[in-house]
This record gives sequence, C-alpha cells and structure tokens, in this order.
Amino acid sequence: MPASVADPPKLFVLPKNVSDDARIVTIPNPATATQSRYYCCPQNGFYEFTRIAAPKSAPRSWLLAPERATKEEQNPESNGSTQEMPDAPEEPSEADGDVQGPLEKGYTLKSPDVFVATPLDALFLILPALAPSAKDQKQMFLSADDHLDSLSSSSAHLRALITRQTIRQRLEERMAAVCDTVDAGDEKMYRLSIDKLVGELVAKAEKLVDNGLPASMEERFVRKALEVPVMNIRREESTISAATVEGAEVETPGAGGSQTASNANPETQNSAESQTAAATSTAEPTDTVKPAPAKPAIVAPEGVPRLLRLRTAIEFMSTSYLLTALRSLVQTALKSNKPIDFTTLDAHLEHLSSLRSQAQALRSLSDNISRKRGVDDDEAAEVRAEKKRKKEEDDLKKKNQSRGVKQLAKVNTTGMKKLSAFFTKAPAKKE
Repeated sequence: MPASVADPPKLFVLPKNVSDDARIVTIPNPATATQSRYYCCPQNGFYEFTRIAAPKSAPRSWLLAPERATKEEQNPESNGSTQEMPDAPEEPSEADGDVQGPLEKGYTLKSPDVFVATPLDALFLILPALAPSAKDQKQMFLSADDHLDSLSSSSAHLRALITRQTIRQRLEERMAAVCDTVDAGDEKMYRLSIDKLVGELVAKAEKLVDNGLPASMEERFVRKALEVPVMNIRREESTISAATVEGAEVETPGAGGSQTASNANPETQNSAESQTAAATSTAEPTDTVKPAPAKPAIVAPEGVPRLLRLRTAIEFMSTSYLLTALRSLVQTALKSNKPIDFTTLDAHLEHLSSLRSQAQALRSLSDNISRKRGVDDDEAAEVRAEKKRKKEEDDLKKKNQSRGVKQLAKVNTTGMKKLSAFFTKAPAKKE
C-alpha cells in the first residue's frame, strides 16, 4: 500500500444544472466573518457546504474508483458478442503506470466525511454590509453601490463576483427585501429595517416548520422542552391505572387523529382484550418488517408545539447566519411579540419549569426517606437474624441433651448449694 497523503482530496456533492462558470469561492462567513468556502453559480446563486460525518462508533471510509466502460459499451455493434477485434487496442492495466491523476487507479479516503452543497440565500451574505456599525448608532440611507463596495472589500473573490450582472442583480433584490428605500433622483437609497428582516426570518421559519424540522432538532428542542415531568404519588392515593386517564385528551399519531380516553365498561374491555388475544394467536407469521414504535404524542395546549418550532427555526437561522449585533436586535423585536405572539408558549414553558422544580424537590425528599428507611430496615433485619440464630442454637442444645440431664433440670434445687461451692478455696484459719 502506498503511504498516506498529508493533504488528501475531499468528496463533494454538487448540484445539477449549474453553469460552466460555477466555482468554489472564498467568502467571509456572515455570522463569524471568517473566510469560508462556498459554491457560486452565476445563474443559480450561492451554495454552502454542509459537512456530513459518520458516527465515531461505526468506522467508515470511502473507496473512490474510476468508471470503466464495459466491452459492449465500447463496441456497440458487437450485439453482445464476446469476440474481440484483432486490431483493437488493449485497455491500460493498473500495472502499466500510465496514470494521469491520483484518482485514475482508485483512491481510499480514510475520512468518511462528505460535503453537500445546499442553497444559501444571498440575503445573509449582504447583511454584514447593511448592519449598523458599533460606532454609528444612527443608520443612514446609502446607495446600492456603497453597500456592495463595503461588502466586496472583505473578499477578493466577492469583489470579482459582484462585477457579474446576474450576481449583482440578485444581491440588490435581496437587499430591497429587508431595507427601507427612498428615491434620491435617479438612484435608490437603502437602509436596513429590523422589522422587515424579522418578517423574512419568520417567513423562512414557517416554510421550514411546514416541511418539518430535522429529527434531531425536533427531539432535542421541541419534545424534550415540552416533556411533562413525572410527579411522585403514593400508591394508596392512586385510584386510576397508568394506561387510562379520565378526561385526558391526547394527540395520537395516525389516521385516527386525536382520541379521548375515558372510563369504559369492564366487560367491554375484557371482551376486546380476549378478541385481540385470539386474533394474535391465530394470526399466521409473516416475513414483513415490523414498523418502528411510534413516539409518544406531545401533550401541550393547542398551538404551543408550532410556536416552539417557529422559535427554534428562527434561533437556528439567527445563530448560523447573523452577526451578534443583528442577533440582539432580532431577539428584541421577537420579545415585543410584533410578528408572532409567543405569550402562550412562554406561559406554558414557565408552567413546565415550575413543575420540574416541584418534581425535583419531591424526588429529593423521596430519596431521603427511602434512604432512611433502608438504614432502619437493615438494623431491624440484623436484630431478627441474631434472635433467630440464638433460638436455633438453643434448640440444637436441647436436642443434644441426654435423658438424665433433662430430668435433673426438672429437680427443685431451692436451698441447695451449687456443685461449684465444694471446689472453692478454703478460708484461712485464725491464729
């Protein structure tokens, strides 16, 4: 095997239907201002690279091999015949050494990472030039050329891209979507509007929520945040089972929609259970794959899960694509409940926080009580074991005694000296 390469190639998945002028460019990241790689197509716009890595628990690698044509593809007139033409040139073998590039023979990548080019809104790239500076608190109306010149000063690649009419037109259109504009003669002036920026973020968040959040974000930021804590209750006070709750309405996944669980007739439940058991016992085994168990439904007031998903999507975009100064302005606008009213969500989250505090206090109290009871139970068990041991020893002694000893034990010895009194030392004689 040849030695490892210090700078191995990377695997990229690029979009289709891009122009021949599409290039990988270096542009400052809109959130951190660090130089990052992007894919730019003059016709389709900008793309960012999303890194997809395999889990560390499952080692993976990439085997890259060149695509080789079959003999039928090389000789389409042969009609599947395997006979070779006598004057046909031989295919170069891997041992010939006539290799033009590193991937001609094949290549093995130790890192299983893959970089996927995903569309990026040009709005996020123009926002650093529109954001107010820390020195000048008051924003001024500036022309598009002024904003684009400020943007191009941060990157030579971006300066070259702005000279293309399609790229420049795309940036100006996205600039107008989040700016207040005024006409100064024949020229239009732009100034960033936080309300319009929040409106754009909300529109993107609604589209993302309608299409569905990624499973990891849904589980971490929605389900866990709305999970109702389990409160400790005494068994003697519990009069309902864990399977049914009287008057509780939950949303069950499936075609049936939401169902209400209420007290049913015991005979009906028994008959339904018996029918289900009979159907299960008579069913024939099949080779179909069992579906994954459905996740429990989210128990929350109506509209609260969607509000939380919207807030999660907005916070994700703000953290990933906005500068710190713009992020604080957007959060202030969202707290004022201008575009979306989060009052219901904040009240429910505060209620869940209080429930978690109560559950934690009850759990700590329960742990202390159970720990104390455990110590007392251990001491009582030791006392009982000691009594039992002594009783067993006494019973064993009684079983081993002879008949004479048992009869002597019944003799009345009141007023009689013990046998040991005859073997004591005699008192000293007086002179």
